[in-house]
Amino acid sequence: MLRHTTRTIPVSILALAFVFGAAPLFAIPVAADQNGDRLARGIRAHNAINAGDDSQIEAALSLLGPDGWDRPNLALAYHGSVLTLEAARAKKEGKLMEALGLLDSGTKEIDEALRRDPAMIDLRILRMENSMALVEGSPVDRKKEASEDIDFLRGQWNSLGAEWKATVELDSGRLALANKRINEALSSWRKATQEAPDSDAANRARKLLARYGD
Repeated sequence: MLRHTTRTIPVSILALAFVFGAAPLFAIPVAADQNGDRLARGIRAHNAINAGDDSQIEAALSLLGPDGWDRPNLALAYHGSVLTLEAARAKKEGKLMEALGLLDSGTKEIDEALRRDPAMIDLRILRMENSMALVEGSPVDRKKEASEDIDFLRGQWNSLGAEWKATVELDSGRLALANKRINEALSSWRKATQEAPDSDAANRARKLLARYGD
């Protein structure tokens, strides 16, 4: 991977599921090895929220927040993603303006992380997945950002593992569908199933193929 030395959990297994219509840490110095552990715990909390456990929102925001460490860009981006997931909870509680505010803040954090490190593949994958989830399930139009990330990732194709290639093909198809290009979408989803047949992305692509064509 480019400019990223720590292997992170592939976002392809996160299956971001934002559906818009569907104890604080002390500010003390944190050693480098602790940074990695804190980031990993924050990502695990993010994944739990994504799986439906809203009780992890506060923990994730604290772990991925700025206090008490030299926060890496990936933590900033995941913090933003948590905010977009929190927006779903606000929507379910009827707090529409709060939900929109959380969406705005969350996407800005993800974009800022990518502005600081535009060559980090992990960030591109995260924003691509998050953007497509918002395109499909919220009033926020993130097709432009998703398209930019897909183009970048295709330009780094040889640097991607099979699961990430499948995720790019999956989201390429989702973007094509959002732009009403069904044949292109079906082609991309077929490629996703071929790149990493046993991956989460491939399983998601098969469900979309069954729904829309094959």
